[in-house]
Amino acid sequence: MILKNLWRRKTRTFLTLIGIAIGVAAVVALGAIAEGFINSYTTIFTSSGADIILAQADAADILFSAVDETVGPQVAAMNGVRQVAGVLLGMVTTPDAPYFIVYGLDPKEFAMRHYKVIEGQPIVGARQLLMGRTAARDFRKKVGDYYKVQDVSFKIVGIYETGQSVEEMGAVISLQDAQAVFKKPAQVAYYQIKVVRPEQTLSVIKQLEQRYPKLAASRSANYMDNQQETAMLRAFSWVIGLMAVLAGGLVMANTMLMSVFERTREIGVLRALGWRRSRVLRLILGEALLLGILGGLIGNGIGILMILGVNEVPGMRGFLDNAYTPMSFAQAMFVALLLGGVGGIYPAWRAAQLQPVEAMRYDGGQARIQNSKFKIQTLQSPTSNPSTTLRTSLQSLISRTGGIALRNLLRQRTRTILTALTIGIGVGLVVTLGGMGDGMLQQFGSMGSNIGDLMVSEAKASDMSVAAIDEKVGRYAAALPDVQSVTGVLMGIASMPGAPYFLVFGLDPTGYGMRHFAITAGEHIRQPRDMMLGKIAARSYKKRVGDLMQVSGSSYRVVGIYETGIGYEDGSAVMSLQEAQRLFKKPNQVGFYGIKLRDPSKADLVRQQIELRWPQVSVSRASEFGEKTNDMNTFRTSTDALSFISIFVGGIGMMNAMLMSVFERTREIGTLRALGWRRRRVVWMIVREALLLSLVSGAVGIALGIGLGELIAQEPTMGVFLKGVYSPALLTKALLIAVVLGSIGALYPAWRAANLSPIEALRYE
Repeated sequence: MILKNLWRRKTRTFLTLIGIAIGVAAVVALGAIAEGFINSYTTIFTSSGADIILAQADAADILFSAVDETVGPQVAAMNGVRQVAGVLLGMVTTPDAPYFIVYGLDPKEFAMRHYKVIEGQPIVGARQLLMGRTAARDFRKKVGDYYKVQDVSFKIVGIYETGQSVEEMGAVISLQDAQAVFKKPAQVAYYQIKVVRPEQTLSVIKQLEQRYPKLAASRSANYMDNQQETAMLRAFSWVIGLMAVLAGGLVMANTMLMSVFERTREIGVLRALGWRRSRVLRLILGEALLLGILGGLIGNGIGILMILGVNEVPGMRGFLDNAYTPMSFAQAMFVALLLGGVGGIYPAWRAAQLQPVEAMRYDGGQARIQNSKFKIQTLQSPTSNPSTTLRTSLQSLISRTGGIALRNLLRQRTRTILTALTIGIGVGLVVTLGGMGDGMLQQFGSMGSNIGDLMVSEAKASDMSVAAIDEKVGRYAAALPDVQSVTGVLMGIASMPGAPYFLVFGLDPTGYGMRHFAITAGEHIRQPRDMMLGKIAARSYKKRVGDLMQVSGSSYRVVGIYETGIGYEDGSAVMSLQEAQRLFKKPNQVGFYGIKLRDPSKADLVRQQIELRWPQVSVSRASEFGEKTNDMNTFRTSTDALSFISIFVGGIGMMNAMLMSVFERTREIGTLRALGWRRRRVVWMIVREALLLSLVSGAVGIALGIGLGELIAQEPTMGVFLKGVYSPALLTKALLIAVVLGSIGALYPAWRAANLSPIEALRYE
């Protein structure tokens, strides 16, 4: 009987399944991306056969880890240690891929043996490169070709394979070359350690922790499990995925509720025939759970296709290998069943509460048909009665201004509310993510404008946190006749108790850029161990002038509290440039430069001079700085994909709601057609209802989006970086999306309504 009931309304069932499936697919795909990222890093740490990973304890990411090269020989001499290999990881942007991993290894150490050369020869000298088999195929490279890493040209001397897709999508250069290219002299990111016997692993880890308190040692297979970014990545994927699931759940609840309304008389007959409330409850819940199971299976299939598609994107190939597991399937089906259960609870309860006599008297819209007849007769019958004429005029005005559409929507308030929330969630996600992106752009632009007219950044850096520009570039720019001042800024991600990600800026205490940080308490930095805190950071961490701050294992005295009006700056700290270079192990380097011009009209000339002399950097106007960074491009791409998922689910919800409205009012529409309504008038009635519902949904979505954005901004560690800016253009875009969803969602229901035969519609029961 459950299958029969679902099969009655094939279109409605199909739309509901798609709505649930997209929500489940979002959970599957986002979860796989998070797990794929974690698995890929774990593969990198374990594939060479290392037992232990030794890295910087307080590094926010392994890419930021810096371990002195002198540690390696010391570890090799310890009891229980058989072999040690230093590894330097670099993430670069190339013309072929936005993110490309380059491994720096010593050709003489055991880690290099893991890369089996299948063409060419191993690395034997400087400026030589081994390319992974997958990368060579995708980039159409062969032995003897040249490939640039950070504008340094390397000769491809061999093609390797390891059996691990993420590694075969990268490249290997010598450790010495990597230290030069990534500007990390005498450093490695981590050490891979092999022990003499497996049972000695724990004792070696304890020795390492005692001897190197600023380093962290763990089993190679467990390294990622101990990272805070792992938990954050999983949490983020679940939060975004659950928003899509919530939209799917609303579609489910809407469908089941309308099914109960439509079958009121049928349920009354069943109750009169002796069905108990519990049996009716099981019937409706059974339908909802079956829809959830089918939607979960379809969603798993769509999710797998999404994973396969992402895994074929250049630069992402291999990252999602083995990311979909039996546990992923089980989690997705649990979510689908939860959707079915939660979405069916209220409709099932409502059905069970129906009284047999009242349910059997229910006549799916006859009262509304009579009401429609009366209103049409009133509008068509002339009368000399002043009050009747006034009423007729008002009714005509209401009809012309959308009153009928509003009245039709208010007939089923629950359905209207659920549909508005379904679309509103999709629109709200667009507002939240768009506001974050605009906020980041505004903050980048404001920062750039406050320290110069031009911004100089590393052209090939995968993101700002790993950018490194030699101070020679700054000295060259300062010597140009049209340049008034040059401000070097080193931006680094540090850690401190209670905050895994803490942004620190390094600036010259006497430079032009320091004026931007207006002191509200205390004074500017003067000594290497001085630190200024933004007002938001000071409030969040409860620090005052004179207090000490522990940042990445070093102690600093807070000498001043500043305010700039830019969220992420006010949630960060400032220290001297030299101290930041020492802290982040980037000697004689900055992340970017701000250039103040004597005459802003000479901006293009200065830009050309710098880029011609230093091709490894990119120069842009301060107002355009944020838009040209890889960080922003990646963020925009990710948010657009997430927004599309939610919008798609919202569109399914709108079409479902309007289609159910047509089914419910079949006899009414037949009456209107019999009374002379043309097809286009019926179409316009349905479209108006959809557009009005879309505008309401858009307003709900804007409120939800802004509210969610403000809630995220209150998060103490990362909230200040995600402070949204909600411009009129963004809000207009959100409303436009809602209207487009309404228009598209109304097309098929309106066409179906217009093509109803009056005679068949009046016979509809």
